[in-house]
Amino acid sequence: MAEPEPAVMQLSSSDSLWLNMDSPENLMVIETVMWFHHRLDPDAVLRAIQERVVDRYPVFHWRPRSNDTVGGKDEWVEDTDFDIHRHVTEHELGGDAGRIALQRFIEERCSEPIDRDHALWRCYILQGTDFGAVMIRFHHAIADGTALARVLIELTSDAPEEGFDYPAVPEDRVHPADAPGGVEVGPDSRPRRRKRERALNRATQAATLPVAAGIKVTESTAKLLEMLDLDRPGSMVAKASDHGVGTADTLDKLLVGTAPDVALFGQAGIAKRADWAPAHDLATVKRAARSRGGTVNDLMLAGLAGGLRRYLAGRNEPIADVVTMIPVNLRPTDEPLPPHLGNRFALVALNLPLEVESSVERLDAAHERMEVIKAGPEVLLTFGIATTLGKFGTYTARVTRKVNEYFGNKAIGVTTNVPGPQHPRYLAGQEMVGILGWVPGAGDQSVGACIFSYNNEIRVGFKTDANAVPDIANLVAAYTAEMEELLALGAE
Repeated sequence: MAEPEPAVMQLSSSDSLWLNMDSPENLMVIETVMWFHHRLDPDAVLRAIQERVVDRYPVFHWRPRSNDTVGGKDEWVEDTDFDIHRHVTEHELGGDAGRIALQRFIEERCSEPIDRDHALWRCYILQGTDFGAVMIRFHHAIADGTALARVLIELTSDAPEEGFDYPAVPEDRVHPADAPGGVEVGPDSRPRRRKRERALNRATQAATLPVAAGIKVTESTAKLLEMLDLDRPGSMVAKASDHGVGTADTLDKLLVGTAPDVALFGQAGIAKRADWAPAHDLATVKRAARSRGGTVNDLMLAGLAGGLRRYLAGRNEPIADVVTMIPVNLRPTDEPLPPHLGNRFALVALNLPLEVESSVERLDAAHERMEVIKAGPEVLLTFGIATTLGKFGTYTARVTRKVNEYFGNKAIGVTTNVPGPQHPRYLAGQEMVGILGWVPGAGDQSVGACIFSYNNEIRVGFKTDANAVPDIANLVAAYTAEMEELLALGAE
């Protein structure tokens, strides 16, 4: 009797876009890590992943299948050879198994492509001397960062499961992952500056950039040109203009503007760095932000801007405003996630106010710039551009990558802000101490930041390209110093 054909489902345009954007320098993989006070029971973790992730969301046991025919569509295909033990493995960190060992493990994985012959995720159960951690890597084609953060939270539970008996943790114990650290690096090798093409002076030229490389213009390319046509009634840009403010500034920022010549822009390499700052009390952050009429997000972005400014000054580099891309969730937060997840988000570009002199003024500037973005059409524009690019399909994957590199290389990377649950969560009988997740950059982007609030604390993690930011511990120290100055606002 013949084996039944595996089930097949077509990828959406957005998911296809992320599937086709991998490059050796920037893999389209979302890296996540959770840490705990004790070593983990691997069987319990495996069981939780099977029941709460794999069984709940079929995309975790499906594999991608690219379609190379003209007009073909990428597909998810059921992995009839799925074996969860291929995707979940246990590792001893070795040595003292502290913070640096955890960092090194994360960094080594960040450069490893995920095997496309099977489902596009991997989980590593990490055992330290007196702590445990779980690192999970998801290809961006599976889902956006907001959806995957919800998947991670669903992996945990509201209360400790029965059947586990761990010794009590002293209240004054500092978890190894939260101890001062920083992966040691070699001499500060200045990033290689690369020649940048002159700015294109018409919006439509951005879409035709790949044509100069000899790539055939497709119907989708023509549609993108129509969509960006400033004079065409009914185009996305025309509709955005009808909504009011910011269209011209948005187009200039997304399509015409160029990156400043600072150390954070350079040729990306394969090696990555990962580090994170100490957590801050969420209530303290709120008080400091409200003292200037801002939000938690405004203050954290101001902290990032000030940290980058201090870092560049410490390297005697020029100071200039830089752009970071910020994802905007387009999925209803009060509805269950769909079984096959997917990507439903847009990106907006924020000019981080590095050139502003004082911490207080940087907070005011971050607030003002975010208010302009909220009132403008940028979410509409970027979502439409990404959706159209995704329709290019595998047979024009080079077009997709080149156009996205054009947009991506105007920014240093992506900054995410994930509001997690404000109460403890548990896995395998243990309380989760901290959680972070980094989304990938594109092109030569070099600095990704993850803002994650959980259990009344908020922390920032950094993932950087080793060419541009080899001394990531210095960046974390610069950000921490900036946050101390900003948080003092709440005490005034």
